[in-house]
Amino acid sequence: MPIVVAGSINVDLIQSVEALPRPGETILALASARLPGGKGANQAVAAARAGAAVRMIGAVGDDESGAWMVAQLAAADVTTKDIATIEGALTGAAYIAVDRSGENQIIVASGANTSLSPAMVGAVADTEIRVAQLEVPVATVATFFAAPGDGQTRRVLNAAPALPEAISLFALTDILIVNQHELAVFLDLDRPPSTPQEALAARALICRENQLIVVTLGASGAIAVRADSAVHVPAFPVVPLDAIGAGDCFVGALCAMLDQAGEAGVTDEGLLTFASAAAALCTQKPGAIPAMPLRSEIEAFIATHVTGSRPI
Repeated sequence: MPIVVAGSINVDLIQSVEALPRPGETILALASARLPGGKGANQAVAAARAGAAVRMIGAVGDDESGAWMVAQLAAADVTTKDIATIEGALTGAAYIAVDRSGENQIIVASGANTSLSPAMVGAVADTEIRVAQLEVPVATVATFFAAPGDGQTRRVLNAAPALPEAISLFALTDILIVNQHELAVFLDLDRPPSTPQEALAARALICRENQLIVVTLGASGAIAVRADSAVHVPAFPVVPLDAIGAGDCFVGALCAMLDQAGEAGVTDEGLLTFASAAAALCTQKPGAIPAMPLRSEIEAFIATHVTGSRPI
């Protein structure tokens, strides 16, 4: 059965600049690029490249960008029959300015993503893994997760961007994935956790039996937290070229590993190792979707880079 991703589909319009503009200032870009993006689309492609069968539920506008995005997803072997074209709407877009130091400014125009309604996501009873993010309406994600399933159904929420009202979704979620900044929002912390030990605060978000909370910590790796256990996997030692999409790659690869493990199952350490390796590889190429690695590349990378893990 396929992984089903319900989420955002955006066009990333990236402008490389010498320095970010000040208020009221007009500057010229050094270079421009149009790349496929959106957290939902990124995660769908990451899972497909990592070997899973993936179906995307989303919405685009009836513009050239919408047709282009659907074609990009189809070319990545993502099933696109459930992507709706919204008449009169513009496809979602992210306007990104990046300076020479890597600092950026981003404005997201949600466009057609806001039209992804609960009625569009209810027919998922035949799927074992459902994946969602928070760039589409919270009510839509709630319907997506609440649709009937069976004992094998897993609901994976990447709670990004961090919307406090999305806490109501956590009780519907089997695996919750956040980064340290999002964790700080949901727990109302003074600052994001910077160590695996500090990130154990994520245990406070557990609200159902056998729930798994995954916290990514950038250069400090990632942790998997359950009610009675926790494991830390260090980050793979790479020098990032471009970190755009790495978090989405982590989510998609984790879901692909969960899917392919089947009834045999996979350890929390195994999930984190595979997802972390995929994310590390993603940072070695520019862009998000163009940088998502193949399963064979992930496995080869793991075979030559041992990070180890430990309980915390």
